[in-house]
Amino acid sequence: MLQPNSRRNWLKNSAAVLAGIGIAPNLWAIDYPSKNSAGIILLNSNENAYGPSAATQRAMADALSNSNRYPDDQIPALKKQLADFWDVGTEHILMGAGSSEILGLTFLMVSGTKGNIISAEPSYRVWNGQAESFGLKVNRVPLSNKKMLDLGAMLSAIDEHTTLVYVCNPNNPTGTFVDDAPLRNFVEQCSKKCMVLVDEAYTEFAELPSLKDIAIKNPNVVVAKTFSKIYGLAGARIGYAIAHPDTIKRLSSLQPCPDVSISMVTAAAASAALKDQDFVKDCRNKTMQTKEMCYKTFSELQLESIPSVTSFVMFNIDKIGAGFSKQLQEKNIMVQYREHFGGKWCRVSMGTIEEMQQFCSALKSIG
Repeated sequence: MLQPNSRRNWLKNSAAVLAGIGIAPNLWAIDYPSKNSAGIILLNSNENAYGPSAATQRAMADALSNSNRYPDDQIPALKKQLADFWDVGTEHILMGAGSSEILGLTFLMVSGTKGNIISAEPSYRVWNGQAESFGLKVNRVPLSNKKMLDLGAMLSAIDEHTTLVYVCNPNNPTGTFVDDAPLRNFVEQCSKKCMVLVDEAYTEFAELPSLKDIAIKNPNVVVAKTFSKIYGLAGARIGYAIAHPDTIKRLSSLQPCPDVSISMVTAAAASAALKDQDFVKDCRNKTMQTKEMCYKTFSELQLESIPSVTSFVMFNIDKIGAGFSKQLQEKNIMVQYREHFGGKWCRVSMGTIEEMQQFCSALKSIG
């Protein structure tokens, strides 16, 4: 495997270390440029190829001239906007540099008592190295035969040393999800024994309900939200937690001061993006189109794939062979490949319709 890519290393070594972001070696199997150079198609980091929206870009440009000032007025206004959007109080929200910071703060919060964290396998793992650096052991529970979160097995894995259960729903990298009712019951049961962190990075693509109504009442539940995915603001680094006021206070005490990671420009970006729900709907529809395009290609090539409700799809590449990644890179297409379920799989993020047409054409030429 190649070494972690430059963008992930930047995250590891930048000021985001404040959030404790740790990256395990060899977590990412494909190296790629940190910028979308001419002709390079980046389908490897679940970024929104269409964002930020035009309205969001205008808001960011307008805010630049005020970047000499601290966003003391803008952040409370943004939190009020988010609170109204989710029908919660501002005391239930904490801003962070992407949901990555929220994840990091939560792991740090539970690290006072050394123990273990329960997570699905495979699931989002960027935070694993960080949790381990805090002295927490990560116990990974395999997905079900349907490649979904095995809630029963995860609940059974909790012991007297478990400090937190991490739930990514929809799950990354499989794109599968569990229904709302069993998930809610699972979170409620787990929260009687330890903290629960619910990562909702992809709920907007699947139009799934948020568990925010549980989080605002239950001090043992944190919901992590992000503007990085469907809102197209991965590079702006803005996310937030929704939780009980007491939990928000505990999380914010781990920041130099509450909400400190948000700049004048990112606050303006998030505010404009949240208002632009037409853009969100358009991105969701285009993502559905490109996934169908991929499924058709996978079917034609007889490649197994996992039905996804997110902005990415996993498909098996054992049939193609070891040269898969290199051949795509030679065509200026960057994807991820991983070893899961006893074989080699590619997780391809959805680009624009034109980019996915090029991807499907390239796949056919090497498949």
